[in-house]
Amino acid sequence: MKKKLFVATLVSYLGIYITMPVLSAISTKAHMIPSQIGIMISLGAAAMLLFAPIWGKMSDIFGRRIVMIIGLFGMGVFFILYVILFHMSIASSKAVPLFFYGLMGTRFLLGVFMTTTPTAANAYMADISTTKDRAKAMSSLGFATGLAMVLGPIIGGLISTTGNLYLPFYTTIVLLLLFTVIMTAILPKRQVSINEAHATDKKETGSKKFFSVKLLSWLLVGCSVMFVVVGLQLLTSLYLHDNIGQTVVQSAKTSSLLFVILGVTLMLTQILQIKVLNFSARKMMIVGIPLLVLGLLLITVASAFWMLVVSYILIGAGAAFGMSSLSAGASLVVSQDQQGAVAGTVAMTQAIAGIVSPLFGSFIYQINIKLPFLFFAAFAIAQKSINWTIFIQLIRRHLRYDCDYKN
Repeated sequence: MKKKLFVATLVSYLGIYITMPVLSAISTKAHMIPSQIGIMISLGAAAMLLFAPIWGKMSDIFGRRIVMIIGLFGMGVFFILYVILFHMSIASSKAVPLFFYGLMGTRFLLGVFMTTTPTAANAYMADISTTKDRAKAMSSLGFATGLAMVLGPIIGGLISTTGNLYLPFYTTIVLLLLFTVIMTAILPKRQVSINEAHATDKKETGSKKFFSVKLLSWLLVGCSVMFVVVGLQLLTSLYLHDNIGQTVVQSAKTSSLLFVILGVTLMLTQILQIKVLNFSARKMMIVGIPLLVLGLLLITVASAFWMLVVSYILIGAGAAFGMSSLSAGASLVVSQDQQGAVAGTVAMTQAIAGIVSPLFGSFIYQINIKLPFLFFAAFAIAQKSINWTIFIQLIRRHLRYDCDYKN
């Protein structure tokens, strides 16, 4: 079952990343200016923010299987509409407002379904894993995300070398609709859940409230990690141009290479966590945040390419631990029947980073090109401190309770 959830998550994220290398180019051919392209992408992120918690709650009510299938099918259908609108807009001799607003609306509708399958898959993974192996199980889905981050742009880039910018979209549509059929066939109709031997986990978590200080602390840590990952996508090529002195073309190529390095490191770290380390959620956070901070600080003093490579390796490893600790840690502080809701909340946190990080990062970059990296590092340290303080307070409260009980 865990392999099926891995595949569903991988395919869903490939549906996003395969088209990324050509999205700006095809949008430009469709008579859109850079600011309009930015707004269009932000609308997709806004939809993810709004609907991720809803899909998570729906998976609690109607089951994980149906929500996962709807997610893949919904993305496939709206990618078809996306391509049709691009065709019509490019075929016109000038910008047509109807096509422009149609592309905006379609991107929003795509965003509605982009987190649907991963959210339900995360909740399903929590259903079939015990509290002891939760971190390891969630790391496998993190590995699927990292694999999609690396393979998606490579596949899209290779396909687009034919000169046909539509091919990555056609590939994505076929992939999503094909796996809609496959997942419909292989996912069990009866909800698979934690077995009787692990029933104690369910009893232990049954009385937990959903919203709590512990959950908030995990979400803040996760937000700090996603701020870095998303922010770097925008800032890397700018920093290479302004600080290292590369041309626009060189910075674009180097930026792509650095993100491949980051993605590969993220994957290898997830494999190490699954096969060897098997860290708990808290230990992953304790190890991951310092690696992330060290990588960010190294960027600010980097004067050569090899220093940037080292910094992105550190950030990739830190992000791998941080992203997995968020999913595992958040799932452990709510009851078993709230796993869908918390998976949706985690996805919402990622969407918030997708909206805020590029806007805020680009704003403070104009003040000082090193300021975004320093801010992201400081924010990560602050959130780790808050998480650790809450953890210590909970231990003290538990010890006081034990003392009072014994007396």
